[in-house]
Amino acid sequence: MVRFGIVGAGKIARKFVEEIKYVNGAKAVAIASRTIEKANDFKSEYALDYAFGSYEEMARFSEIDAVYIATPHNFHMEQSILFMNHKKHVLCEKPIAINTEQFETMVHAAKENRVLLMEGMWTKFLPSTAKIREIVQSGSLGKFKHAFLEFGFYAMELKKDKERLFNIGLAGGSLLDLGVYPVAYTFNITNQLVKSLSVKAKKYLTGVDSECIVDIVYEDGSTATLVSSFLEERNSPAVVEFERGKVIIENFWRSEKVIVNDEVFNFPHIGEGFPYEINAFVKTLEEGKIENDLMTYDQTRKSMKLLDLIRKEIDLVYPFE
Repeated sequence: MVRFGIVGAGKIARKFVEEIKYVNGAKAVAIASRTIEKANDFKSEYALDYAFGSYEEMARFSEIDAVYIATPHNFHMEQSILFMNHKKHVLCEKPIAINTEQFETMVHAAKENRVLLMEGMWTKFLPSTAKIREIVQSGSLGKFKHAFLEFGFYAMELKKDKERLFNIGLAGGSLLDLGVYPVAYTFNITNQLVKSLSVKAKKYLTGVDSECIVDIVYEDGSTATLVSSFLEERNSPAVVEFERGKVIIENFWRSEKVIVNDEVFNFPHIGEGFPYEINAFVKTLEEGKIENDLMTYDQTRKSMKLLDLIRKEIDLVYPFE
């Protein structure tokens, strides 16, 4: 049984605790937040065994085996390393870090402590995403030609959460919060190197991107258009074009439906989709491995490098970098 501690008591932490009940061999037992009051409230709501008012205290606690990092991404590196240095395995919400340099520092800590570090890119483990990889690998539709992937929602009128999404000191912006989904998804479709990219971005008054449109040309001439936005709802079905047809993926980041040349494939989720990711993490530990076979370091590294390239194009640098 893998005993999880939860780092952070926000919305995504709640989803994790609600979804872990569908996973054999895993249990959420502890919560750590910045205040003991908030941790105790979370503990009571979800009937956990332990609550901590500091992350350091939970890191020292011997009755957990792993943690789920559910805090904003500007805290991911520091918190992941804290727990790894105390020999805890780490499942860290995406994006796993702010940049590639941070990620490599985290990988070094994981290897040094011989613990599992995995990015929590839950879309990677969905049955619908596995179907996409199957199509690509089989070559049944021929070579990949073009992908269109977008993800956006209107965030301009948010109150408390707007302070995080648009705060440059907290690594805000649509790219790292939403754009990580289309960026990471491309690595299910192609392994081609990026030949060139162009980016159109709209900046908020704080300096972060409120919208980002990325056009990629790969070495083999295939292309991709990736969109993230806080300015409007951007949720058109993803379209992946091949030589001999196309695939349409409804709500690609949480998809339960894939249409391949008009043939419909349905993939109803277990829970709301999180259990696939948690199960993969647990199975990796049960097999005695310290790197997941699907969400490898190399997969995360490629995603982080592409995010870095895009940010360089729009001159988005965070003050702590």
